[in-house]
Amino acid sequence: MSALAFGRAGHEVIVLERDPLPPTADAEEAFVAERRGAPQVHQTHGFLARLQVLLRDRFPDVLDELLAVGGSTLPMTRNLGPAQPGDEDLRVIIVRRTTLEWVLRTAALAQPHVEVRTDQVVTGLLAGPPAADGTPVVRGVRLQDGAEVEADLVVACTGRRGDLPGWLGELGVAVPETIHESGLMYLTRWYRTPDVEVPLDAKLGGDLGFVKFLGIPGDGGTLSVTLAVRTADGALRNALSVAERFDQACEALPGPDIFFRAGPLEPIGGVRPMTGLLNRLRRFTDEDGRPAVLGFHAVGDCHTTTNPLYGRGCSLAAVQAVLLADAAAAHPGDAAGRANEYEAACRREVEPWFEASVQMDRMGADPLGRGLGGDADNPMGKAFGALFAAAATDPILGRALARLMNLLTLPGDLMADPAVLARASEVMADPDAYPLPTTEGPSREELLEALAAEPAA
Repeated sequence: MSALAFGRAGHEVIVLERDPLPPTADAEEAFVAERRGAPQVHQTHGFLARLQVLLRDRFPDVLDELLAVGGSTLPMTRNLGPAQPGDEDLRVIIVRRTTLEWVLRTAALAQPHVEVRTDQVVTGLLAGPPAADGTPVVRGVRLQDGAEVEADLVVACTGRRGDLPGWLGELGVAVPETIHESGLMYLTRWYRTPDVEVPLDAKLGGDLGFVKFLGIPGDGGTLSVTLAVRTADGALRNALSVAERFDQACEALPGPDIFFRAGPLEPIGGVRPMTGLLNRLRRFTDEDGRPAVLGFHAVGDCHTTTNPLYGRGCSLAAVQAVLLADAAAAHPGDAAGRANEYEAACRREVEPWFEASVQMDRMGADPLGRGLGGDADNPMGKAFGALFAAAATDPILGRALARLMNLLTLPGDLMADPAVLARASEVMADPDAYPLPTTEGPSREELLEALAAEPAA
């Protein structure tokens, strides 16, 4: 996305990719290519409406190509009454992450001044003469083989595992971090099933407290199911790591079971784990708002990481790529001005979602609000849960919640909307009129027994 945004603005761009990516002629070849540097590409991804809007408005040809190769969009307003202005924004993208990356890479390479060099491992940054005020300046990168690549601007897209603090530390630049662990891990398996049709109003995800689950159709006749469990729950984690037991669990959970009702599915590979799910915010300016480094910026998870449970990462990374390209266009030749504008934009448009993710984790990531008080009998939890129950069909609350969950409305802006506040007050004043849906599904002990595993003490 960064290469695409800068390339279309007329810049010369070199992408240094650590993985030895083979040429991919279609979406299926992209799917089977293993990414050592990005194992998350084979996890379940829900691409939020914010990404659909960004592609539609800034890169419409890319969105068209994504749909042409098998992707689709799914409306979020189908149960919210007659269509209203703005509903065209509330559509999520249904596609495999690998297909999205293949389409984006193809679009970037189509730009006359964009070059992708694969199997190129960056090990550090090159320091240039400092600015007049002493601020460190980056003039390029150093590769594993000792080669150097100079650039006017270095954009780090190394993900959450990259050693960004170490690179900048060699230049004397400290990067303060705020980290909140989620305490969760993922387990995902892919299947091929060209014959399964999922109703648009099907509920494919849920939360039973001890396990969170989500099933999503993909392009090319594929689907994936992800189960999230506590990292400390060794018994359940070990059981679900076995392919056959994972399938058994999917058949027992209300949501993923829809995929398995039509008959056996064809698994595509085994169970893929993903650990280290966290929220992390990094600061690239000092307390006075001055850039800590010039000629260098971070985009995506190496800048701000949100718990991937909420599906925000890809959308926020795309937003940052465009914000950075826009800041460069607004401040040609002014590294400090570019840095100030970009980081201010990130504080305004990205950081609130970090805070929201931390708060949702503290609530137990339960969209029905049970985590606020531990159960639905808690008055605060009951009132909060009533809002979500009402939002399933209420035109005002439903659209407000959909825009919030899809990054189209900031939390602060939502709370300032008089129509939303008025309707929320009505619902919270009579929460009994909006009862929480009954929690369905097996208990942890029942699921472990069904998987032929010994329940933990």
